Parts: sequence; structure tokens; C-alpha cells
Amino acid sequence: MIFQTWLQELSQYNLLPLFIFFLIENFIVIVLSVILAKIIENDNTKLNKQDRKWVFSTLICNTFITLLGFELYRLGILKIDFSPSLFSIITDTLLLVVVMDFFMFCFHFLAHYLKWFSPIHKLHHTHVETSTSVYSLYVLHPIETLGFGIIWLFSITVLNFNYLSIIIYLVLNLLYGIFGHLKKDIFPDFWYKNHATKWISTTKFHSDHHKHQSHNYGFYFTIWDKIFKTIF
Repeated sequence: MIFQTWLQELSQYNLLPLFIFFLIENFIVIVLSVILAKIIENDNTKLNKQDRKWVFSTLICNTFITLLGFELYRLGILKIDFSPSLFSIITDTLLLVVVMDFFMFCFHFLAHYLKWFSPIHKLHHTHVETSTSVYSLYVLHPIETLGFGIIWLFSITVLNFNYLSIIIYLVLNLLYGIFGHLKKDIFPDFWYKNHATKWISTTKFHSDHHKHQSHNYGFYFTIWDKIFKTIF
């Protein structure tokens, strides 16, 4: 397995080179997200001066989370399934998306209702309608960024996921983060009416959360908000 071999090669390095490597990796992810956003809505993809420090702090926090995850793998605490089973890839991907969406729904709900957490989360809501730009995705307080990261590491440590499922999830998570913070709703009209798609989150769904903060806490699905009666 190429991916497994690559991880083994990285295991030869100490923390500083690994931190630099993961810093570059996470920086590339931000650049790619900005490029995609510019393709979709170029005029709206602008970084405000006051947000630069928060984008940078999110980059640093995500790098620490990546490094921590790798160390957990290197120590044998975080285990990854490297089998090429198609069934495993499909089921693991679906499970990972559902598990992460539920945990992030709970975390997001608490971010609004805990007295000590709410002021921290308000930083993200300085982008009132998510119409500032895709950079809104990275305007997070470090405590919140690390919180999401811990949820991620906890999920993939407790459950043994296929490595391709982890990669697929990370790609989907990035895409949904971008789509959820666009000014333009890229989802077609039928998406909101079709029984097979209306339970999947959209740009408008998250935009409505920024306008009505006591609703729409889900990330990928609307089902949790429907169950807990927080849907707008």
C-alpha cells in the first residue's frame, strides 16, 4: 500500500520536520479551497484584513491536530484499516460521515448554549450570512478549531476506519465547508424537494444558521435538526 508506506517513511522523522510538513500540507488545503471558491464566485472570495490572524491561527491549530493524529498512529493508539475491500470503504465512509455529523451537531449546539462557549463561537458569526467569502470557514477561535479536531481524532481512534474512507471523508468535509460558506447557493431547486436529497445539507441551510443562530446546527445532514426540532 502506497499510503501505508508513506506513513512508515514519515515515522522516521522527529516532531519539528513533521510539524513543518503538516503545516505545508494544511496550507495547501486552504489554498485549494480558495481556488475552488474563486472558480465558483471570484468576486466574493476576499480575505478581510481583520480575519487574517484567525485564518492563520486555524492553520496552526489544524497542523497541531494533524501532528497529534500522526503521533497517535505512530504509537499504535490510532489504528487504520489498509485493506482494499470495497464494502469496507463504502460502509466506513457512510459511518464516518454520520458519526462526525452527529458529534459536530452536538458540539455546535453546545457552542451556542453554553455560557462560556457562546462568546467564543460568536467570532465565527461575525460573518453574519456567510456571504463574506470562503474564508469564513477558517474564521474560528482556536478553542473551537481544536475542539472540532479532538472530535475528529476521537472518532477515528475509537473506530477503526479504512484509510480510503478517511481520505474520502476529508475531501467531502472540505467541499461541504466550502459550499456551506458561499454566497451563491450551488444546489439546484430539486434538491430541496427530492426525497433522496432533501435531508442533505445545502449552502442555504448553513446560511440560514448564520441568520437565525438558534437553528440549523447540522453540517452534512438536516436529520439531527429535524429530530431535535432546531430546523429553520
